[in-house]
Amino acid sequence: MGALNGRMSPLGFTALGTVEDWDKVMGQIVRHRFNPVDPAAGKETSFGWVQLTDPFETSFAKTNVFFGEHLVGLTFRYDSVQIPAGQFRLHLNKRFRDAKAERKGEELSKREMARMKDDLRAEWVRKVIPTIKLFEMVYHPATNRVWFFGKSKSVVETFLQIFHDTFGLSLQPDSAYTTALQSHGAKVAEKLLELDDVRFSVED
Repeated sequence: MGALNGRMSPLGFTALGTVEDWDKVMGQIVRHRFNPVDPAAGKETSFGWVQLTDPFETSFAKTNVFFGEHLVGLTFRYDSVQIPAGQFRLHLNKRFRDAKAERKGEELSKREMARMKDDLRAEWVRKVIPTIKLFEMVYHPATNRVWFFGKSKSVVETFLQIFHDTFGLSLQPDSAYTTALQSHGAKVAEKLLELDDVRFSVED
């Protein structure tokens, strides 16, 4: 929860374009809001938007999405069912042994073993409480700046897609070029592209 308590530095992005219809965006936020993991549907992960200040609240209005006149704030919630691999293997092997004993030592086929594995995993998924991970997002439309308080590669990739689907904009990660563009303008930024590559080496 870095945006609220300052305990984590964010990843910075530049939004490529501007939002033209905020009413449409509000509809997309609702469309991409978080829904709980549904084990009955075979899902072990779920992600989507929740309110910035309440990870269990998925009702949205401009009054809880806009902070002041210039900031948009949301939390990207990512839930997953995590099955401990070692413990699962122990119980699965026991189930194999019990089934083999019932058949008086007859070996199980690969198809039977695969089905038993799927059945056991489905049982565990229904019993395990999903792990909740929260990543705040702050968007400043006036400057096209976006900050995301998450570092995991898979989470960032998912966030980039849901941001695009919600706001209709792609995000460009911060770099020397984007930093120069924001602070000094296009002319200075373009000069960076003309610089030759420099390779550094360390000699003994």
